[in-house]
Amino acid sequence: MTQMKVWTWTNPATAVVRHESIGFTVSEITVTDVTNGAQWYWNSAMTDGYYVLVGDGSVTTSNGFTPLAQSTAVGATISGFTNANPGVITVNDTATFGFAAGDTIKVAELADDLTGDASLNNTFTVASVTSTTITLVEDTSVTDYSVYVSGGKVTRVSDTDGKAIPIENLAIGGITLGTGVMGGNAAVMTAVAHGENVVL
Repeated sequence: MTQMKVWTWTNPATAVVRHESIGFTVSEITVTDVTNGAQWYWNSAMTDGYYVLVGDGSVTTSNGFTPLAQSTAVGATISGFTNANPGVITVNDTATFGFAAGDTIKVAELADDLTGDASLNNTFTVASVTSTTITLVEDTSVTDYSVYVSGGKVTRVSDTDGKAIPIENLAIGGITLGTGVMGGNAAVMTAVAHGENVVL
């Protein structure tokens, strides 16, 4: 038996593209608009973005299904790090990795200009978080710290209680459902997806 997931949702008043992280790479998917009776199909032998309208067998070559797959995501990707009081790290995403005020975090793999005695590749404490920024408790404006150049990852080391956070791969494995396969506005939808790997 292969990996399989079944899920349902209700479209918003205006149906939009959905990115579904389901934990595996999709090799086959069928989506049904339960409210209006339409059904769409795709498998990995088809080109990404294509789909088949099950009722009449017609193939559409855009706005269909596209697999989502990341090989590794163990921390947020850094795009900026200000030398300020307090220091602020700009990242691609904080929610996926669970960053919260009081966490101890580790910054690694970034390039800084090596002008200070301390690298920004260091351990810090989180003061606050938005969807794309992590504000630190520490003052990184002092001349001890080098200046950010590029790259880097940030991971959680421990939570507010000092409990260690295990490193976990939170990479997305799933599918994007384009506008052509999203069904009607406010429609009840069901999807059945199969993966590439066998489950014993």
